[in-house]
Amino acid sequence: MQDITKKTKEERFREMAKDGIVCQSLDCPIRKHCLRSILKDYVPENTPVTTVVNLRNPKMQSADCPRYCPDEPLRMPIGLTHMYYDMPGHLERSIKNRLISIFSRKRYYIYHGGRRPITPDIEETIRQTLLAFGWTAEPVFDGYVEEYLW
Repeated sequence: MQDITKKTKEERFREMAKDGIVCQSLDCPIRKHCLRSILKDYVPENTPVTTVVNLRNPKMQSADCPRYCPDEPLRMPIGLTHMYYDMPGHLERSIKNRLISIFSRKRYYIYHGGRRPITPDIEETIRQTLLAFGWTAEPVFDGYVEEYLW
């Protein structure tokens, strides 16, 4: 996994603006704290086409915009290799198989290897899966990274 913590905020914004969805609303009440609105200023000038939110959608440009992204990075866990250290083998296999059935094999191994941060909703799914199998200890992740949730 590439170390994103060594990049400046501006470098990270430029990278996200290249491939992400931006918002060009000037009337939105939450635009000052929305990452998609901030990213519009980081789209390279020589880019002929970019993806933008549909401002004609009545849900956009409101306080409960479905495309809102906070402008502050979140601390998210990465890697699942340490999660199984203290578990009995049969429990490990059962939990691993359940997570694979939830996420798909490919996605599970992306999370397992730490190639993608584990978002808060995925983290909660992992927690609930552990509890469903009777494992009450908190999941142990390989590390943490600060990343924007978008």
